[in-house]
Amino acid sequence: MEWSERSRERLEVALTEADVVGVRQVGDDSLEFLMHVSALPEAGPIDPDARRLLMLRGVAEAQFLLRRVTVEGNGPAIPIGSLSALDEFFETLAFGGSLYGWRYFDDPELTADWPDEPSLIARFSEHDAPHSFYWFNECARLEEGEVRSYCIEGTATFEDLTVLRADGSEQSADDFADEGVRWWQAFQDFENRVSTESQKAWGASRLTWREWPGSPAPSS
Repeated sequence: MEWSERSRERLEVALTEADVVGVRQVGDDSLEFLMHVSALPEAGPIDPDARRLLMLRGVAEAQFLLRRVTVEGNGPAIPIGSLSALDEFFETLAFGGSLYGWRYFDDPELTADWPDEPSLIARFSEHDAPHSFYWFNECARLEEGEVRSYCIEGTATFEDLTVLRADGSEQSADDFADEGVRWWQAFQDFENRVSTESQKAWGASRLTWREWPGSPAPSS
């Protein structure tokens, strides 16, 4: 994609309130992020297939941080043995949260509160990469009969990105951004297509990568 301040900002709008529900390595230097997004076509209802794959290509390094969350705050980093173990963690969740904050690319301040040693570092190349992507999921799972809260975060440096639909077909970054920007504009304009009733109907029928029993129907 053609990177500019405007394209970055539009992508960040499209990713706001997206759910990151999995991270997987593809080939030698690519990572794919399984996501549920808010996508509004030019005409008609909300896209019933909210699944997208955000593919980072030319990844130099990825870091991940998993911490328990309690009333006292975030706990220390919990080691993650591998990317496969990270995906297994996602499989165990009963609840997952959505991205918020409106900034996800090329901002080193987003990891300013991280400890010196994260949970996992995966190095793909000795070369630097020009862009970075930050994501998180404030989540929970059932352990020993009680719900325990966690926050899983990650950052990756990369060369470029593409977006794929669930069937593997590529969606241009511009089209992906357009659908997300259109969603938020319709929401701000109180458009009926994204009303509370429309979102409830969408949430009840939308296709998902994973079913988390504690996840509420999505809303904005």
